[in-house]
Amino acid sequence: MGFMKKVTLQMIADKLNVSKALVSKALSGDSAVNEVTREIIWKTAEEEGYRIKGRKPGSAPGTGNLAVLMPRAYLDDPEYWGKIIKGIDAELAKQGYSMLLSSIDVTMKVKDGMPLGITERKVDGVVVLGQLPEAYTDQLTKRKLPFVLVDPDAQHPDLDLVMANNYLGASQAAQLLLREGHRRLAFVGDAHTTWSFSERRRGFEDAIAAHNRKRPKDAAELAVVGGMGVSGSGMYTKPEFAASLERELRAERPVTAMFCANDLIAFDALKVLQPLGLECPADVSLVGFDDLTLAELNQPGLTTVKVPKEEMGSRAVQIVLGRIAEPEKLPELVMLSTALVKRASTVPAAGAGGGDTEAESAATAGA
Repeated sequence: MGFMKKVTLQMIADKLNVSKALVSKALSGDSAVNEVTREIIWKTAEEEGYRIKGRKPGSAPGTGNLAVLMPRAYLDDPEYWGKIIKGIDAELAKQGYSMLLSSIDVTMKVKDGMPLGITERKVDGVVVLGQLPEAYTDQLTKRKLPFVLVDPDAQHPDLDLVMANNYLGASQAAQLLLREGHRRLAFVGDAHTTWSFSERRRGFEDAIAAHNRKRPKDAAELAVVGGMGVSGSGMYTKPEFAASLERELRAERPVTAMFCANDLIAFDALKVLQPLGLECPADVSLVGFDDLTLAELNQPGLTTVKVPKEEMGSRAVQIVLGRIAEPEKLPELVMLSTALVKRASTVPAAGAGGGDTEAESAATAGA
């Protein structure tokens, strides 16, 4: 495999038979260079593959900065949100923009909590991560600052949104458990907490319902275990969580497989099993969501749904820059595909006779 030749200012100057200094001035937006010449030099630089920092001459004046806003609690979850930020940073570098990252104390009033970069108009647009209070997005709208929501807590038909395809990812989890012969399944998590959790529960339930319509004599039952979710201060477990889970595991017809709303919930569910004398996967199969690094390192390795975190960050930047260029374009909802990652925490149910070949097609049809 050959190496790409680095494109220099001198190479662009030689191609156009102009001075290197003129090329440099044109690409930096120097007004001393006439508009036609600037446009020709810019176009040639793009065609030659020269990486241009800053914004194209002739476009609306701006700062070259994008803000990234997130609740301060997300600093405690560097893997999930950190990877999204990594994707944002990489895309901004490609586009010649800089990032102003701010964590928000969600208990503060918006007039006190909003970063100076936004109140003083030092950014051209904003990427909002997760569950920021509506007062903040309302302020961004009032200030006419283009912004995109990444993995928000609710649908917003008038705003640009980027998220993983939570519904289909959960459907994939159900397909796996049904194929492995599990017929008493549980969704573990509080669906009302976030839109993504709600979509995961809906995808899981719909896949089971589709299987039951197709194979009513081999129907699966669904239990729901709540008492766990996400708060402004991060993950939490309510006192009733362990008791609720224990009831389903000790029932006359016990749960043999659990789909947890994310990997962190799955790890907490594992902690409930041991005092009950139960083991994963011998007694209970377990599936998570997110594919955190711990999912692979955990014993047993956690079957989970991989979320394209860096790609979500990259697409968010592309969308907000598109919104800056075309303020009146229709709002977008971008859903990026997930992937099921099979590990040791899921095995066929005891007494299950082979794989459920029809479950996958039934669940897919339901999606």
